[in-house]
Amino acid sequence: MVIGIIQQLGHVENMESMKMAMRREAKEELCIDIDVHDLEFVSLIHKINGIDTIYYNGYFRAKKWRGEPRIGEPNKNEEIRWFDIHNLPENLVDDRKEAIKNYIQRIPYSEFGWEERNLK
Repeated sequence: MVIGIIQQLGHVENMESMKMAMRREAKEELCIDIDVHDLEFVSLIHKINGIDTIYYNGYFRAKKWRGEPRIGEPNKNEEIRWFDIHNLPENLVDDRKEAIKNYIQRIPYSEFGWEERNLK
């Protein structure tokens, strides 16, 4: 089964909702068109990197899209590959693993990286 999960990887621009940002990023990075009504919220991860860099990463499932995904920013990406959601590559970034776990287990919110900060 193929499930399209797209994460908002860029920044949300001024006067742009998360879904609007997802649509724009999908167009820029994957050359596909997604209607915001075809984006289903999956999870929000409140993440901290280092001492003071905080992110709110929203994850959405694209129920459908128009176009064939291809690399839209070749200076940032070298290939696109599809994987079975239960057989992902080992080198997947940790917070992306968390997002996929959240999707599978239907966890709408989690925190990432705060454990280390709270121990200091």
